[in-house]
Amino acid sequence: MILLAPPAWPSTWSLGANFGLNTLKGSRGAGSSTVLAWPSNTIGYQPALRVGFGDSRRTHELQFDSGLFLLDEGGSTLTLLAGSAGYQFTLASSWANAPFVNASVGCYREGGETLSATSPTFGAGIGMRHRVRDGHGALRFEGRVDRLRRAPEFDRPGLTSFGLRLGFDLWL
Repeated sequence: MILLAPPAWPSTWSLGANFGLNTLKGSRGAGSSTVLAWPSNTIGYQPALRVGFGDSRRTHELQFDSGLFLLDEGGSTLTLLAGSAGYQFTLASSWANAPFVNASVGCYREGGETLSATSPTFGAGIGMRHRVRDGHGALRFEGRVDRLRRAPEFDRPGLTSFGLRLGFDLWL
């Protein structure tokens, strides 16, 4: 019986990108900012590159999102790094159009020559996945809420991001 068991998790993996529209609100009531990024990027506090590992039906997936912005000009540097790990559950994963929910935790590192800070981040999303023909990938549309803790080193307040993500995952 053990020899006939399905392959152990994870059995599939994917590589994808995120494109996004986000509204950022500070915790001190300082107003909001809107970021449209094609692809998403760390300047808007969002990752852009996604690697996923899942079961053969792609019902359960572990996802790792990352983003990096590095500017080196005249001996001065600015580094922004976003990384998160998450879980996605897709309902009715055999359907061509399937709803999903996900949650993630991670960190955001920002720094320069003399000062840097790392802040925890967490969030959740709900969306729809459209499987492309022949099952080589999927288009995603997702509504998300993410929270980034404050960075007192930069006097940056905590931020809440309300966003829409459009993405594509290549299934490998």
